[in-house]
This record gives sequence, C-alpha cells and structure tokens, in this order.
Amino acid sequence: MADRPPRCRPLPAGLVDALAAPLPGGHEAELIDRLEVALAALPEAERTAVVSAYAYAGGPVGAAVELGLDVADADAVTRNGLQLLRSALSDLDPHGAPRG
Repeated sequence: MADRPPRCRPLPAGLVDALAAPLPGGHEAELIDRLEVALAALPEAERTAVVSAYAYAGGPVGAAVELGLDVADADAVTRNGLQLLRSALSDLDPHGAPRG
C-alpha cells in the first residue's frame, strides 16, 4: 500500500449535502472537529478502510481494493476502525451534543 499514491476521488453528492445541512442544536462544528481528530488518531489501515468504505461509499470491496486485502479481512479492519471511532466519540450524542 505504501508504494501506491492515494487516489483522489470526489465525494458523493449525497454525502456533501448531508454534511452541509446543519445539525440540530448547533453542535456540528464541534462534531466535525472531534471526528477529524478521531480519524487522524486511527491507525493508517483502519483510517483508509473507514474512509474508503463509508466516505467514498465503496463498502468492504472499496476498502479491500485500497488496502490490498481480501474482502473479509478489509471488512474486519473497517469494523475495527468504526469501533475505535465510536469509542473516541462516545461522549457525544448522534447530533454532536455532549451526553449528559
């Protein structure tokens, strides 16, 4: 994977529209900041898998292509990455507001 340069791809229009819509309660900026920090803290394989599978809508097959793994292994890496993200953001509700 290190020998190959990353492929730049446009984000799907639906994802851009969803991110452009403000979240209830005005916590979107904090949520985005926290998500960026959490993504940056992931191990490289997990970050690549999560972004390929979800941000680029490639699913486990997209993650497998990016990581050079079979689909089952790429799916496992993706799920691990999601668990790490959930853990990093566990103190926030789905709208980005602190749980209290």
